[in-house]
Amino acid sequence: MLKRIKQYFGRLKRGLIGYFINTLEKTPPIPKNIATFDIGESVKKQKIKCYQIGHGTTKVLYVFCIHGNETGTVKLAHYFLNWSYSQEKKFNDYSIYIVPCLNPDGFELALKKPDYFNGGKIGRFNNNNVDLNRNFATPSFKTKAQWSFGKNYEEHKEVFCGNFGNSEPETKALIKLIKSKEIKVLFMFHNTGKDVMANQNVLAKKIAKIYSQKTNFKNLNHETWLNLRQTGTLKEWCDLNNVAYIEIEGSTRWGSDWKKQKEALQSTIFINKITSQDQLVEETMIEEAA
Repeated sequence: MLKRIKQYFGRLKRGLIGYFINTLEKTPPIPKNIATFDIGESVKKQKIKCYQIGHGTTKVLYVFCIHGNETGTVKLAHYFLNWSYSQEKKFNDYSIYIVPCLNPDGFELALKKPDYFNGGKIGRFNNNNVDLNRNFATPSFKTKAQWSFGKNYEEHKEVFCGNFGNSEPETKALIKLIKSKEIKVLFMFHNTGKDVMANQNVLAKKIAKIYSQKTNFKNLNHETWLNLRQTGTLKEWCDLNNVAYIEIEGSTRWGSDWKKQKEALQSTIFINKITSQDQLVEETMIEEAA
C-alpha cells in the first residue's frame, strides 16, 4: 500500500514538473537557410525531414524522436540545429545530418495528449502501432518483444514490432538515408533513462564514455543492454553494418535537456579529432587488459 502511495505521488510530481517544462520552455525555430531534404514519409504520409550542415567527407547522423512520445528530443534537436548552424564554418570537413523527428505520427499524437501523469507514454509507436526501435531487420527481430521502462528499467510491457524487419516506412527511410549517405557514426536520442549506451564499435564506446562524463549520465555496458532483452534494434543493425552507434537517454520527457547535453554534444561532434581508430583499438586493448 505504501509503495503504491509513493508511486502515485511520484507520478503526480513528475507530471506537474513535465507540464510546467512543456509549457514554459520556448523552443527556437529551425533557421530558414539550413539545407533540408525529405528522407521519406510516415504511415500517415507526413514528410520526414533531414537537415544538413557542411559538405565534408566525415559524415555524422543525429536522429531524434524515433519514439513519438519522447517529445523533448525534438526540442533538443532544434537547439542543436541552431548551434550547429552558428558554427557552420568549423564544419568544413564534415557533413552533419540531423533528423529532428523520425516518428511524426507518434509525435503529433503525443503533442495532442501529453499524458503528463502516466509517464508520457502516449504516442510512442507509429500509426501502425509499431515500436520503430524494434523494427529493424536483424537476427533477433521478433514480431512482439519487450519494452522496459521506469526506474532502472524494472517495468516491462509487450509491444508490437511489425510483421517483419524494416516493415515500416519510417524505418525504411532511415536505413535508406544511412546507406545512401554512407553514414559511419550515428547518434540516437531518447528519454528519460539518464544513460548513454554504445554498440560494439570501438569509436562508439569512446564517444559514449566522453558523453557520459560530460552529462553525468550512466554509461551502460553491453551486458546491461543484453539484459533489457531488446530485439530488432537500430543498435544491433549498426553492429551488423559497421556503423558506430551511440544512444543517449536524456533526463526529461518534455524538456529539451539542452543545458545538460550541450557540452556533450559540442565535445563529441568533432569525432575525427577525438582520436584515431588505431589509437582507439590500442586504448581498448589496454583497458581490457587492466
